[in-house]
Amino acid sequence: MARAVHPPYRVRMSTADTIRRLHDHRLWTRAKILAAARTCSDAELHRPFEMGVGTLFGTIVHLWGAEMVWANVLEEGDPAFMIPPASAFPTLAALEEAWTPLDARWAKLLARADDAAFLAKPMPRVRDGKSYITNAHDIYLHVCTHQHYHAAQISNMLRQMGKSLGPNDFIVMAREQWNA
Repeated sequence: MARAVHPPYRVRMSTADTIRRLHDHRLWTRAKILAAARTCSDAELHRPFEMGVGTLFGTIVHLWGAEMVWANVLEEGDPAFMIPPASAFPTLAALEEAWTPLDARWAKLLARADDAAFLAKPMPRVRDGKSYITNAHDIYLHVCTHQHYHAAQISNMLRQMGKSLGPNDFIVMAREQWNA
């Protein structure tokens, strides 16, 4: 009978640790998305696709907008904030610049992930005139899974242009960090 092989250590992660780890992956993947987008011409960034929100640039703007929407909800700001159209950003550089203050907001929000009462707190969101309630914990997770969903579309768009996002699975990031 084969013996079970166990690693020489046990990893014990809190809910907050797991949330932060997934957001590390979100940032790592976004860096790959933006690096790949920088290799595209303006025509390629705005090339129509029948996926995502219709273009590579529009899909990347959508990712920024979703992070903004959910930051507003978690900060108990405007629950009806909507994702702006791609035309709100004249260039990829302008969009990247807009991410800097948003990343600072997310850093503060992720510091609150240790607060179990905050994670359980119901947070209102208004969309298309309808009100929704979601707890903060699920919002933290959604922001990450939302990006992963669209990263697959972005990868497909890039592939159709003869470019590559490269591997962006969580395990790839983890292995890179382990070997660093």
